[in-house]
Order: sequence, then C-alpha cells, then structure tokens
Amino acid sequence: MSQQSELFIKKSKDWLTQYVYPLWTKQGIDTNNGGFAESLTFAGEPMDVPRRAMVQARQIYAFLTGANLVCCPQDVAHAAVLRGNEYLINKFSQPSGAFAYSVNPDGTIKSNNPDLYTQAFALFGMAQAYSLAKSAKVKKRAVALVNYLHKERAVPGGGYTEIDESGKASYKSNPHMHMFESAIAWMSIDTDPIWQNLGKELLDLALNKFIDKETGALGEYFDANWNHIKENGVFIYEPGHQYEWAWLMFLYEKLTGQDLKKIRHQLFLQADKHGTSPTRKVAFDEMWSNHTPKLLSSRFWPQCERIKAAVRLGTEVSAEEQPLYAKAADDALETLFKFFETPLKGLWYDALSDKDEFNGNTSKASSLYHIVNAMEEYINLRGQLKDK
Repeated sequence: MSQQSELFIKKSKDWLTQYVYPLWTKQGIDTNNGGFAESLTFAGEPMDVPRRAMVQARQIYAFLTGANLVCCPQDVAHAAVLRGNEYLINKFSQPSGAFAYSVNPDGTIKSNNPDLYTQAFALFGMAQAYSLAKSAKVKKRAVALVNYLHKERAVPGGGYTEIDESGKASYKSNPHMHMFESAIAWMSIDTDPIWQNLGKELLDLALNKFIDKETGALGEYFDANWNHIKENGVFIYEPGHQYEWAWLMFLYEKLTGQDLKKIRHQLFLQADKHGTSPTRKVAFDEMWSNHTPKLLSSRFWPQCERIKAAVRLGTEVSAEEQPLYAKAADDALETLFKFFETPLKGLWYDALSDKDEFNGNTSKASSLYHIVNAMEEYINLRGQLKDK
C-alpha cells in the first residue's frame, strides 16, 4: 500500500471521528421530536424543513457504520439507530404497507407519496436496525412493505413502478438498484426466502432489461415495457450507478455464488474509461450511451461509488491489473476530500461544476450514507491492492 493511501485512510478516520460524528450527533439528531435532521447549515445548525423517510433510513445506516468503524461511540450510535428506526416506522408508515415520502419536523405527514425510492430505503433502514436487534416487529413491517410492492406496484415485465406526486407512473432503474441493495442487506442477516426472491427478481431485471445488449451501458429511464427511452438514438446512463451496480453484484455473488464477475467488471471499466476525467480526477454525473458526456458536472456521490467498486473489484483481479483499480480509488477519494472543504469541518458540498467550482451553504444529511460507505470500504480493503 502506498504512502498516499495510508494517509488517506488516516485522514478518513480522523475526519469522521473528530468532526463528522460529533457534529451530526449533537446537531443532526432531534432529541425533542425524534428522528434525524434533514440538513445542517454551514454554521452547523439544523434546518427547520420537512424530513424525508429516505434520510431517516440512510442516517440509521450511517450511525451503525460509524460505530463499526469505531468513529462514533457505540452506545451513542446504537441508540440513534434504534430510535431512528422507531421514528421511521411510527411516523412514515401508511395503512397500505408503504412508507410516506416526508413528514414535517413535528412528525405530521408532509407528503404521503409512496415513491419507489422511498420504499427501497425504508426497507434498507429496517435491515440495518434488524441487524442490531432482531425485532419481530421490524421484520413484520419489512415483509408488509414487500407485500405492498408485489400487490400494488408490480410491473408485468418485472420490477415496480415509480410514482410522482401527481400519481403518474414512470420506470427507472435507480430505485430498483436501491431495492436490490435492501434485498442484499436482508439476505445477509435473515434466511427468509422473501429476500432471496426479491434479490433474484431485481438482478434478473438489471441483467435482462437495464443493461443494453449493444453498448453494455446500464440505462436510467425506460418505458412500461422496460425499453430504454432514447433521444436522437441514445439513452442516458450514469457512471456512479454503474459503479454502484458493480459493487452490489459483488456482494450478491458472495451471498449466492452466482457468477457475475464478467458483467461487474464490464460495468466498472466502462464507467472508468468513459465516465471520468483523468486530469480532473472526477466521475461525471451523466453520459450518453455513445459514451459522450451529457453533464460534465460532478456530484459528490459518484466519487463515493467509484471508491467502493474500485476497492471491492480490485481485490479479485491479478496483481498486474490491481494498480488500475487502486488508482481509481485513490483519485476518487482525493477528489471527495475537496467536497469537505467547508467553513465548518464535518460538512460537505453537494456538487462540483464543470468549472471545478462549489456552491451552496447547507449539507444534506442524506450524503453521509454515501460518504461513510465509501470510506469504510477504502479503510478496510485498500491495503489489499497493489500499486504500480
């Protein structure tokens, strides 16, 4: 392991331990009303805005992972996880079995739209809490959510509908990716076939519909028959999501034994070859399927997904191939740290423009899930990769 990567590991641990978790424990947990704050200002103050179920679920994961990394005191983190999960179930649950999109800070419903993205993360958050305390109530609620999806949201060709505030249905790969993530999380801690069946269904959809046979790119937007929606003969894909699918398929393969190595590395290498700038060391937000950039801007999270996929997939390639994966992880983490150069340490910017400029004065709590996941993977796995 290079001196630079050793420095990155120490820098990651120090930043999380000294700044992130102390700040977000003090200001990001609502001890009066329950749950987690949606965002903090750059002065470190919680914002009085509606709270999304997705954020509650992600913060459950972030605090549990912080404890696992010994970057957040275990008693503090575990209490936050269990209280957060209780808040998620009590405040966002709908009679149908779905979860509402958002609540007001006082816990009353703001939007009861049952979008698929929200359902995916609610299922994910409950898996994190269940891994800590095997509560029959939590599992029952999770099963009720899956039953709701099968009953109310199933698409004849596989998968589930996305729904906007007006009730209009659309068909997107991204919420299915996070549902796949949730299925994997449950498969890792519970042997009930419901999770294996859900995971297989979602993987099959990705392999047979989301990934274009001609280009190999994994698209974002589809019609009701899961055909790619195209503009001038090309469709949109996101390098960040290709990295993320590759990482998730690695986890799924470890659980099931299904050989996904070829497709995982194809997704990673395609994103890394076409969807990044070697000079700026960034992963782009969006690409066209002919591999030309649609957006040259870079949000923080594709950098996180590049880190995760690079270190995971790099552990299984030859010593001669490992430097490519190691460099991708190092470049992405180097760039990610630029997002943390905020007026108050422990916060982050959301997006880097194509001119390499940041703007904004708040940090979304939802971002920590991406960041701590990437850092955990880098800290635990980077030492296994050979440098040039």
